[in-house]
Amino acid sequence: MSEYHYVFMRPGQPREQLISDISFACGANLKPVDSEFVDYAANLGHAAVEVEFSHEYEKSYGIPFEEYDSLLSIRDFDSDLVRQESLARRIFGNLASLERYALLLVLDLQVQLDAKGPADGGGGRQGESAGA
Repeated sequence: MSEYHYVFMRPGQPREQLISDISFACGANLKPVDSEFVDYAANLGHAAVEVEFSHEYEKSYGIPFEEYDSLLSIRDFDSDLVRQESLARRIFGNLASLERYALLLVLDLQVQLDAKGPADGGGGRQGESAGA
């Protein structure tokens, strides 16, 4: 089974701003998707990014998923985890630079890699890790 990187985001509203910001962070325009779970997506050449405006994940491995509205999935088409993590960290950093969102970067919904909050102090602490 493939491992993916995820960026959980709060707030998830307004949706138009969120999609615009994620498009900026990815360097590609996200398009609406007619899917049960995925709301917007983009093909970045070697990887896909997919946005869900809501999710049903709850606290797991000490990670408070329920505190975040939306999530962005990053998956490398060749399952190259090094390249996928590099892309995920770049997107995460671009979103963090906007200082609009509380963000959580996780690997495979099991390992917290990073967390950032907006300038007002919301969100988690950078580098906080959750044990398995």
